[in-house]
Amino acid sequence: MGATSTGTINVTVPASSTAGTYRLLACADDTALVIESDETNNCRASTGTIQVTKPDLIVLTITNPPASVSAGSSFSVTDTTKNQGTGSANSSTTRYYLSLDGLKDASDRLLTGSRGVGILAAGATSSGTLNVTVPSGTPTGLYTLLGCADDLSSINESNEANNCLASSTQVQIP
Repeated sequence: MGATSTGTINVTVPASSTAGTYRLLACADDTALVIESDETNNCRASTGTIQVTKPDLIVLTITNPPASVSAGSSFSVTDTTKNQGTGSANSSTTRYYLSLDGLKDASDRLLTGSRGVGILAAGATSSGTLNVTVPSGTPTGLYTLLGCADDLSSINESNEANNCLASSTQVQIP
């Protein structure tokens, strides 16, 4: 009766947490194993707050493709990937597609070649140029080039739906 217990522990904020401002709650007998005279006074909130932040990776710019390129051929792409979120982003991969409608979906053709993007602090950008190859057997058509940040979904972002950017011109695959 009247005894106390003090301790220190490191806690981890789950990656699935929503960005925002939080208070830490400490709750004694949180699983209700001890029968108590008052079960309503077991938790105490911290006086300070903690800010949970998340990255948000986007392709900020992408070069336009050539007017025409044959299946099996390569062309150069330059993009800038940005972390427009409030938290730092670990390394990720930007990949490139040919799309008939300018929106990423299962019908798009993944180009051979991807760009590794290093750790990006909030607000930071990474630019790079590489050659990508149109897969052999790509059907003829008029395609838009897509650049998609964190295309392997290795980063838990505040917005997972804004990672791709379409070029402003199209490329003809004869």
